[in-house]
Amino acid sequence: MKRVFAIILTLFVLVGLTTKLFYWQKDRHTKAVQKLKSDLENKGLTLRFGTSLWKIKSSDITLVFDYGASVSDGNRLIYTLSENQLIDKISTISAEIDIPAADPEIKIVENLITVSSGENGQKVDERRLVSLVRDNISKSIFEMDIPVVLLKPKISQIQVEKLQKRAENLLNKMIILTHDGHTWNLESDQLISWLDPDGWKTPLIETWVSDLSLAVNVPPQNAHFKFIGTGKVEEFLPAKPGVVLNDSELVKMLLDKFTKLEKEIQSITMDLPVKLTEPDIKTSDVNKLGIEELIGRGLSDASGSIPNRLFNVGKAAESINGILVAPNEVFSFIKYIGDISAATGYKPAYIIKDGRTVLGDGGGVCQVSTTLFRTVLNAGLPILERTAHAYRVHYYENDSQPGFDATVFSPSVDLKFKNDTGNYILIQTAFDKKTNKLVIDFYGTKDGRGVTLSKARIWDVTPPPPAIYQDGSTLNRGIIQQVDWPAWGTKSAFDWKVTRNGETLQERTFYSNYRPWQAVYLRGTR
Repeated sequence: MKRVFAIILTLFVLVGLTTKLFYWQKDRHTKAVQKLKSDLENKGLTLRFGTSLWKIKSSDITLVFDYGASVSDGNRLIYTLSENQLIDKISTISAEIDIPAADPEIKIVENLITVSSGENGQKVDERRLVSLVRDNISKSIFEMDIPVVLLKPKISQIQVEKLQKRAENLLNKMIILTHDGHTWNLESDQLISWLDPDGWKTPLIETWVSDLSLAVNVPPQNAHFKFIGTGKVEEFLPAKPGVVLNDSELVKMLLDKFTKLEKEIQSITMDLPVKLTEPDIKTSDVNKLGIEELIGRGLSDASGSIPNRLFNVGKAAESINGILVAPNEVFSFIKYIGDISAATGYKPAYIIKDGRTVLGDGGGVCQVSTTLFRTVLNAGLPILERTAHAYRVHYYENDSQPGFDATVFSPSVDLKFKNDTGNYILIQTAFDKKTNKLVIDFYGTKDGRGVTLSKARIWDVTPPPPAIYQDGSTLNRGIIQQVDWPAWGTKSAFDWKVTRNGETLQERTFYSNYRPWQAVYLRGTR
């Protein structure tokens, strides 16, 4: 960008001069213009800070005189320069002069807090310098001082002591943020780093909250339902509301809690302020079967299983995924799971048969029946058949107490429940191969029933027998592999009650009698 400027000459023409004097004065003006032009073109501009000098040539900023116009004007020297080039040149000079300020710093070393007062810095006032260059050229001044602003973050000793005391008050304290089963901890070192002599470093807190929102915010999920007409749903996505963190509200809440934390409180737990956003397509919009919402969920953890068992868990779970249970239908696990054999794709895994740990097709299917049993309990549906395992199985106690399991063995031992909700129930299964966790959900229409589950009561605890060793034809000689773990024998019971509008629909105590079980090792014979 070029601009036209004028230099006001100190020479002037007096009114009433004789013609001879006029031409003499004009000649002096012309020579003055020539000298200014020559000085600038040869010497350029000189900028000064302390003992340091910087030269700016006319060519550096495309400084050009309009000689003819300047002579004709008589009072002004007309020139142009590139303001963009001038700004770039000044920026280059600023980089050599500018010194960033060092903010006060709080350090924690082995629970001891130290506070530095910070260091002042300096910065070229570039906007003022651009204006100064233009003004000085117009006054025929080609040497000038660079205006520099002093940056003063340095704080007094009183402020240092105040900061240190506040930091000590926050030591070993924390704020715990919670949302939907997740937690985020603001430890004392983080809190202390946000301290400011005037309160808190709000911009840093706002940035942290903004980053947190990336982990919290979830867009709404529209419902999707595809029925293949064989009593099974091929594709299903329930409608889910979106979640949006209220950033500004959280910042206000945090600042308020920080003040309280500086006093005597050791830690504060608070829920994140979130807003829910409804999806455009509800679950009830995509089907006419009464599949509207989650009515029950069961969980289990198969960690510790061998690969073949994990494969069978996933396969069995998939076989009941998408099943629609009609109103008043009695669901049979054995019926829907079908044939459990190598012919249907199941792999050999260790099972308990006739008091021995042996390889059998479908080991792991009971992980699915156990999880389904827990789903039915939580949904409050009538349970018609359920059988506990003969021995405690550690897979089922990874995330539960003894007694919340259900074994199946075709064709005689089954798990059955009845759908008495008056609407269809959709079964959805999800097996996470990374965490080895299985989730079974029931979707339908809530009818107001509530479920109360007691904790397990345990008695008659007996120790496991000595470990046994069995031949393993799949292992090389010299290899010993543990395939089952010792379990104490025990009797277990828990109470289950289902109510609706003050009426008791189901009330039952589930008993389990587990025999003690020894550790089992396989000795390679191959």
